[in-house]
Amino acid sequence: MRAVNHSARLSAATLLALLLGSYLYGTDANAATDIEDISKVNGRVEIGADEPVGNVSTVNGRINIKHGASAGRIKTVNGGVNLAGEVQVERVETVNGDIEVAPGVVVSGSMSTVNGSIEIAENVSVDGDVSTVNGGVSLDSGSTVSEVVKTANGRIRLTNSEVGRDVVTSNGNITLTDGAVVNGDIIYRDRRGWWNRIFNFGFNNDPLLSIDESSTVRGDIHLYHKVDLDIADGANVGEVIYHY
Repeated sequence: MRAVNHSARLSAATLLALLLGSYLYGTDANAATDIEDISKVNGRVEIGADEPVGNVSTVNGRINIKHGASAGRIKTVNGGVNLAGEVQVERVETVNGDIEVAPGVVVSGSMSTVNGSIEIAENVSVDGDVSTVNGGVSLDSGSTVSEVVKTANGRIRLTNSEVGRDVVTSNGNITLTDGAVVNGDIIYRDRRGWWNRIFNFGFNNDPLLSIDESSTVRGDIHLYHKVDLDIADGANVGEVIYHY
C-alpha cells in the first residue's frame, strides 16, 4: 500500500511540475512577445528595421520608423515623421513637421500635421483622413486614402491614386492626373474664415484646379470663391457649383 501511495504522490508531483513548467514557459513566451511603448520629451526616436513596438511619442524630436517595423500611434509635437517601406502603424500625428511615407506603408488610422507637408509614395494605404493646415499633400501611384484629404494653405496632388471621400482646401492648387479618383466632392472653402480675418491674410492669386482627361471626381465641385479651372474634356466630373 505504501508503494502505491508513494507512486501516486510521485505521479501527482510530476504532473504538478509539468503543469507549472508549462505555465512558466507560456508566461515567459508571452513576456518575450510583449510590445513596449516608447516615450521621450527631447530627442529623436528611431525604431529599427522589422522591430515591433507600441505607441511612439516625443515632444521635441523627429521620429523615424525603419523598413518593415510596426508600431501603434506615432506622435510628436516639434519634429517630422518618416515611415520607411513596408511599415505598419496605427496613426501618425505631428504639429510642426513634415510626414514622409515610403512605398508599401499601411496606416490603419489618420495622418495629420499642422505646419508641414504630407508626402505619400506608391502603394500606401491610409484608413482614415490625411490632413494638414499649412502644407501640401501628395499621393503617388496606387495609394489610397479611405476618408478625406484636406489642407487649408497648400497644394494637393493626386497621381493615379484614390480618395474615398472629399478633397478639401481653401487656398491651394489641386491637381488630379494619371487616373486619379475622388469618390466624394472637391471643395474650395471660403477664404474669409476667422483665421484670415484675425491675421488679415490676403490672396493675390486664385488657386488652380486641374483635372486631366483620365481622372474622375464622382461627386461635385463646390467653389466658395474664385478658382481657376483647367478640367480636360474627357475628365469624368460632377457638377461645378458656385457658392459666391
